[in-house]
Amino acid sequence: MLFRSTLDISKRFSVANSINNAKVTFDEYYVKDGERPDTIAYDYYSDYTLDWLVLLVNEIHDVYYEWPRSYEEFNAYLKQKYGSVEYALSTTHHYEQIIQQHKIVVDGMDQRIIPEKTLVVDYTTYASLTAPERKEVSIFEHEQKINDNNRHIFLLDPMYLQVIKEQHPYIFGEGVYLR
Repeated sequence: MLFRSTLDISKRFSVANSINNAKVTFDEYYVKDGERPDTIAYDYYSDYTLDWLVLLVNEIHDVYYEWPRSYEEFNAYLKQKYGSVEYALSTTHHYEQIIQQHKIVVDGMDQRIIPEKTLVVDYTTYASLTAPERKEVSIFEHEQKINDNNRHIFLLDPMYLQVIKEQHPYIFGEGVYLR
């Protein structure tokens, strides 16, 4: 009888589990247009093979949907999903009620940015609001907000890299070593 070793794809490796009780530092990072996990890993850790760590720290499991698209990829995605960029620009995705306007508050030498806060509402509620209290959001704007939110990631401080490697010599079990 022949036995074969197989990979258990139901197991998940988590950085959060390995450093749960440790005080670690994460740096905020904004992914620039066209950057990939491997290029960020090379720039930040001097090792492009640590692209998995960039994805893992941010709990990104599907790069196609969860990694920010470049300008060209974003437009191609809109064309594929909605037929054209023009359709996405001209079609309403949803309506919002503006609860708090975006504003900048200056107090002496201090300056604070108060972000706009909105609430998704139905068309009847939207129609009952005055122009400064409401916002119509196009498909394009909705998809762009998702893409922009994907640009905000965190990177594990390089000084903790060795801890991850020591505590988890394997990612998915026997045979697959960390690089």
